[in-house]
Amino acid sequence: MTADGLPAVTVLIDKDDHPAWTAAAHTAHDPDLGRLTIDPSPANGAPAALAHDLLYALGKRLPQDGETYGTWADSQHPAWDAVATWILTHHTGHLIVCRTDRLTHARFRQLLALRERCGIRLTLLWHRPAGPALRTLLEEAPHHIIETLPQARIALDRTDPSLTGTRNVGQQRHIEPTPRQDDGQWISPQTAPAGMVIDRPARAQCQGAPELASTTSDAPSARGRDHTPADILAARLTTVAHPLHATALTIHAVTGADISRLALIRGIDIDETATTVKIHDSTAHRRCRLYPLPTWTRRLVRAASIHGQLKDRAPDSPLFPLIIVQDGEQLRLTATGIRYNLKPTP
Repeated sequence: MTADGLPAVTVLIDKDDHPAWTAAAHTAHDPDLGRLTIDPSPANGAPAALAHDLLYALGKRLPQDGETYGTWADSQHPAWDAVATWILTHHTGHLIVCRTDRLTHARFRQLLALRERCGIRLTLLWHRPAGPALRTLLEEAPHHIIETLPQARIALDRTDPSLTGTRNVGQQRHIEPTPRQDDGQWISPQTAPAGMVIDRPARAQCQGAPELASTTSDAPSARGRDHTPADILAARLTTVAHPLHATALTIHAVTGADISRLALIRGIDIDETATTVKIHDSTAHRRCRLYPLPTWTRRLVRAASIHGQLKDRAPDSPLFPLIIVQDGEQLRLTATGIRYNLKPTP
């Protein structure tokens, strides 16, 4: 461990660029065990290209349609915010990066910044003999070097995540069930439950969501033959790259809240265990409603809270800032990408 409590950066020197080293790194990829392997494309010169590689490795997919594609994803800060959020949400503790000898200094620094921000173990594969270029890159990072394949395999199989920084958010690990066959049909929101009305006394502030008895429901409310199994809906939502969009669409699927009401949700309107969410009737907060959150939504709902902590947003500030810009165009684009019918704003 280094002085800041993080594991030192591990550098694997594959001086002959032998396929066995890369194969070992790819074999180590196991998101369920908190290990993630990426093989960056050096041909992609976009500023956020490395963040995109990580999002894809995490199982996320960027929007593909519409003239506004990439508004957030092609900007470095939003893209790396999304990466950090999902690494913490999915409890990734070990990041393995191949072909680091081809990365620019700027991208190398992005990896070091991600290591510090998320408290992860970082292992880098260098596919050429060590030289001045590597020494320059490692000047600012505590590190140790491994030069034999047997030792490299041991290092690659490490799964011990750091518990520093924001790793205290949502510690319970959850393995998603294997979804049933997805026929690719459009999913429409189901008829939402009525929710429990929370009356606000005159002149009293609207309080955050209280914890309710945990629900183990694995499905949103059904509406006759239109019912879509929750595992299929969850599988699609899990591929959403922007954590705020993933959470907003999840809450929409459970509560039926339109974009204008999603915009009113604050950080404190989701309880600490992500078992309930409060949906406001209006800015007057006269008859807000409390909804239980099914088990399948918990990880997706926590993502927005983790994103808010990374961005230092106040707990009572909007959970989804800017969501109503241009009538929620970005959220609608995301919904279209997963073939989900987002209710129009009334």
